[in-house]
Amino acid sequence: MAGLPHRFEGGCHCGNLSFVFEASRALEELGLRACICSFCRKHGVRAVSDPRGSVRVLVRDSEMLVRYRFGLKTADFLLCGCCGVYIGALLSDRGKMWMTTNANAFRPPPPDDFPLLPADYDGEDAAARAARRKERWTPVIEMRS
Repeated sequence: MAGLPHRFEGGCHCGNLSFVFEASRALEELGLRACICSFCRKHGVRAVSDPRGSVRVLVRDSEMLVRYRFGLKTADFLLCGCCGVYIGALLSDRGKMWMTTNANAFRPPPPDDFPLLPADYDGEDAAARAARRKERWTPVIEMRS
């Protein structure tokens, strides 16, 4: 998956959490999602993923990585315990990981007026949610701390 045409670097405010998201298509083609769940609305999340892309995550101080689970508890929402920035959600299953990244954590982030696609996942049960994420989220090829 190395050498994908679109590369986005990002991370939290203090630098404890960083990531590289490589995508097969431009953001305009992938689209940014605005999930309507209370967590995403409160954080102003603009989520993006690419099942044909890759994500690498680096955690400098693992004690400052906060993994928050809510609702169906199918993914870890990754936040920095130092500066509070949410970088994305991570699904782990049988030694594999998939992630959706928060485009607001990109350096630089997309413009504020970038189009958003509303996303409502309230009708999913845990199995359907995990299956959708495995199909649509980005494979994590490295998670280093």
